[in-house]
Amino acid sequence: MMAEFVGGGTFLWSVFQMIRERLASTVVIDYFDEELVNKLQVTLNSINDVMNDAERKQYQNLNVKNWFDDLKHVLYEVEQLLDVVAIDAQPTKSKIGRFISATINRFESRIKVLLKRLIVLEVQKNRLGLEKDSKISFSQQLSREFTTEFCVDDESVIYGREHEKEEIIHFLLADTDSISIISIVGLAGMGKTTLAQLVFNDHRITEQFDFKVWLCVSESFNLIRLTRSILKSIDSSAADCENYILQRELQQRLAGKRYLLVLDDVWNKDKPTWDNFVLRFSGSSGCKMIVTTRDMEVASVTGSTWLIHLKQLEENVSWSLFVKYAFRGRNVFEYPNLELIGEKIVKKCAGLPLALKTLGSILQTISSEPEWVKILETELWHLPEVDNHIYSILRSSYFNLPSNLKRCFTYCSVFPKGYEFEKAELIKLWMGEGLLKCCGRDKTEEELGNEFFDHLVSISFFQQSVMMPLRTGKYYFTMHDLVNDLAKSVSGESYLRIEGDNVQDIPERTRHIWCCLDLNGGDRKLELISKIEGLNGLIVEAHGYGDRRFRISTNVQQHLFSRLKYLRMLSFSRCNLLELADEIRNLKLLRHLDLSYTEIISLPNSICMLYNLQTLLLQDCFKLIELPLDLCKLINLCHLNLEGTHIKKMPMKIGGLNNLQMLTDFVVGEQHGFDIKQLGKLNQLRGKLQISGLENVIDPAHAATANLKDKKHLEELTMSYGEWREMDDSLIEPHVSVLDALQPNRNLMRLTIKDYRDSSFPIWLEDRQLPNLVSLKLLGCKLRSQMPPLGQFPSLKKLSISGCDGIEIIGTEFCGYNSSNVPFRSLETLQFEHMYEWKEWLCLEGFPLLQELCIKHCPKLKSALPQYLPSLQKLEIIDCQELESSIPKAGNISQLELKRSDDIWINEFPFSLKSVTLCGTQVIESMLEKFLSYCVFLGELEVEDFFGPNLEWSSLEFNSCIFLHTLTITGWHSSSLPFALHLFTNLNSLVLYDCPWLESVLMRQLPSNLCSLRIEKCPKLMGSREEWGLFQLNSLKQFSVGDHFEILESFPDESLLPSTINSLELTNCSNLRIINYKGLLHLTSLESLYIEDCPCLESLPAEGLPSSLSTLSIHDCPLIKKLYQKEGGERWHTISHIPSVTIS
Repeated sequence: MMAEFVGGGTFLWSVFQMIRERLASTVVIDYFDEELVNKLQVTLNSINDVMNDAERKQYQNLNVKNWFDDLKHVLYEVEQLLDVVAIDAQPTKSKIGRFISATINRFESRIKVLLKRLIVLEVQKNRLGLEKDSKISFSQQLSREFTTEFCVDDESVIYGREHEKEEIIHFLLADTDSISIISIVGLAGMGKTTLAQLVFNDHRITEQFDFKVWLCVSESFNLIRLTRSILKSIDSSAADCENYILQRELQQRLAGKRYLLVLDDVWNKDKPTWDNFVLRFSGSSGCKMIVTTRDMEVASVTGSTWLIHLKQLEENVSWSLFVKYAFRGRNVFEYPNLELIGEKIVKKCAGLPLALKTLGSILQTISSEPEWVKILETELWHLPEVDNHIYSILRSSYFNLPSNLKRCFTYCSVFPKGYEFEKAELIKLWMGEGLLKCCGRDKTEEELGNEFFDHLVSISFFQQSVMMPLRTGKYYFTMHDLVNDLAKSVSGESYLRIEGDNVQDIPERTRHIWCCLDLNGGDRKLELISKIEGLNGLIVEAHGYGDRRFRISTNVQQHLFSRLKYLRMLSFSRCNLLELADEIRNLKLLRHLDLSYTEIISLPNSICMLYNLQTLLLQDCFKLIELPLDLCKLINLCHLNLEGTHIKKMPMKIGGLNNLQMLTDFVVGEQHGFDIKQLGKLNQLRGKLQISGLENVIDPAHAATANLKDKKHLEELTMSYGEWREMDDSLIEPHVSVLDALQPNRNLMRLTIKDYRDSSFPIWLEDRQLPNLVSLKLLGCKLRSQMPPLGQFPSLKKLSISGCDGIEIIGTEFCGYNSSNVPFRSLETLQFEHMYEWKEWLCLEGFPLLQELCIKHCPKLKSALPQYLPSLQKLEIIDCQELESSIPKAGNISQLELKRSDDIWINEFPFSLKSVTLCGTQVIESMLEKFLSYCVFLGELEVEDFFGPNLEWSSLEFNSCIFLHTLTITGWHSSSLPFALHLFTNLNSLVLYDCPWLESVLMRQLPSNLCSLRIEKCPKLMGSREEWGLFQLNSLKQFSVGDHFEILESFPDESLLPSTINSLELTNCSNLRIINYKGLLHLTSLESLYIEDCPCLESLPAEGLPSSLSTLSIHDCPLIKKLYQKEGGERWHTISHIPSVTIS
């Protein structure tokens, strides 16, 4: 738990601690005179005594800031030198060899120089008036004093939080017999206090409660002061007295009363202290509390009845809030130029209410366009008004972090704004930089990194990205732009990101660089970087894709590796890299090397000289087929990611890498079945492991020595067989025994078995020896008889069975043999796919918690489905042509997908459905009308592949369709729809794709709230586009058109589209020659234009594109590409002003 960390440690405390530990090690004794070491320690201790004061004053005194920066640089130099000493002292070099090489003199002379600089800084600290053991931390200086007063905004509305406000009020007004606590959590400046204020001042709250008390708590959670303040808020004449008397007095005043207590900006994480506070209100049934906090852990400590996590405001709400302040007393429509600039400023604020208010207030009295542009282009922290308001609030959260965590957060300043990172990847970067040294903690660096990351999420410094997780299940995170600016402001010169073409000289004190290489400017950027010989970390990324990226050649690498000898972390991930130079051996301090997603074919054996290397990432290096022979020399290697490579076998003696914690893949080579024994001693492995090539393991004794049973930290295991060679019956039994011998540890949570062939599964899978198993996948297993008894696994939540040929009946054995337990009592997801021989499902009992049932591509399955699934929420039945069954009775089902399964029927219509997909003529004819009539909460409807005559419905209660917001119609081969679109009054997204005969359906009858419209492969509709009436749709924002039938030569037609369009897409318009300027002229809100696969398109409008355009993407348009590409394009200058242009 983060609560055990001491907050507010100085940024450099962990550096001091690291240096102290190194100086106390036996290694240093061989290199430095004892008196010299003692002087260094005394000087460091003297300086460390004033670090609290220095960290506070550096933001108010430029001389102190310069002193602090100088100190930081010297300490990094000392730390780096001691790293080099540690490398030189490694056993690979004899002690005699070290003395003879005379390196010891060089080290000692260097440490003396650094000591002199530290002594100078020690003297300067006294001149600067830095004091020892400052009593007041910086975060306390920035925090508000404990008070019961608060400032209420003059408006009675809150932008974008109306829903939350009403929900809170409803919750507070409800009658409950116990204390109720609402926690409002969010980043500083997100509007927590404002929301609480609006609730606090609402007349309904005033009328309902006898007392209302507001306390601005901040870091001072003093129980006596809190109690006294509450009492004085109720009765200003209350006298000061002892604690127990205060408590008794408070309880007497509150007895039988209804009261609301708001605790604003709470930082306390100590649960006993909180419980003691709440105890003061025990016995009171009328107590309601609202707690606002930046930290999710604080909300957890309070035991919240309800938690509200505030997110950024939507863009339209952000604009309204900005306009209220920036154009106060002015009509925004009278300043069109300022409006365009203002929209860009709003995007810069990224939905943070405090930033919107602050910048709006700054601009309130400014009408000059250049001044607005200046505000837009200036970093927020360079605006003094912003610094006073926003920065100080965010900085107080930063200064409350522990020292190690400050450095980890500051490291993230190297990432550009909007950069998305994955948790495990960032933690490995922190480890590579040495930021997670545990300093005596009883935790691994990875465990500490997980705690640090989670804490930064809890205080909203990290926020989960809106990007959906990939198929791998990874979630990505990002930093709000203002938090990114905060990280940059506290990192100083140590961290640098290099973007764009304008690259200046790099400060020599730079320690970490993130660099994006353009196709033509990469050489110059890397040349400048190579001059920073003290660089610790380098992350290189590349613009473009394929061969349109800068290639990091061997010569470039040789130059880098010969000069950047102090690198601890190096990433070439996703770069155009085909080979790694032998000179990589020069990077003796390297701990982290990331070559993921490159086309590297092999690794030089010289990489095995990097004895400090802890992390080697090779994910999706799909051309990599072998690893260096001497990999076993990397004795400190902890993480080896081989996922997505094509390694044929493991290098010899890999089993000697006893520190390995991550090994994603272990490949048993052909004719090398005995290699599996190398896994035997790797008992520190954790996370996930895939063992492939198991068909090559013949001897069960070899499999047993892999010792999977003792790998207690493994959470996920995949056992994979490749192509099976023909073999006689004498070899079958040993293969059965091999899987038996590979029994995993009981702690395993996820198991996948691929392409296993036999009549039965191993005993350990049948005997329920994996009590913690939550996910099981059986993929492509060729079974001869029946499924294993899986129904009695107590923790199993997800079961996926796919491609298991040979199974015709899934019978009662599937449920298990213990009749006293409910089968599949924990299962939430069940999937059957590609079961081509499966005919009957007889095990239909149990499944009390099943939420998702998916049956796909089971063409011979005839019967049946479970008839009662009380927890079912999602049902998919696809390509089960012979299945005859009613869908299960399920009161909570919200998603249903029926495709090409014509003999499914519904006995009781599920009114709770929110999303429905129907595919196939018979399914649509029998069910579509009923779904629209009876499913009152239906929000998403997708209809596919209808080949019947026009449907005629006698009547349809469209009152039941008021929630429908998304409608997708694909492959509708009829001339009309059985319903009028305008009757779906809340429809905001409509897709019509491959409807060749559909006509007249859009003629001025589109819903008035429609926001997004896509029409593709609908030739008759396209032919009547002048009758659509789109220009009347003031809600329409996104429009996409695709014409495969050569109807369009010029687009868009004049006055076809409404001025509200902000995104326009043209795809597969094979005959399109002209982008009609007159059709774009009035599109003053257009921000994004996407054009793809329009081979006849000759040019963009000579008059230019709308000035509001910020993104232009053109793909597979050869004539356009030649004219407008950045390198040598004759008309590039006409679009070069657009912020984001992609042409390929």
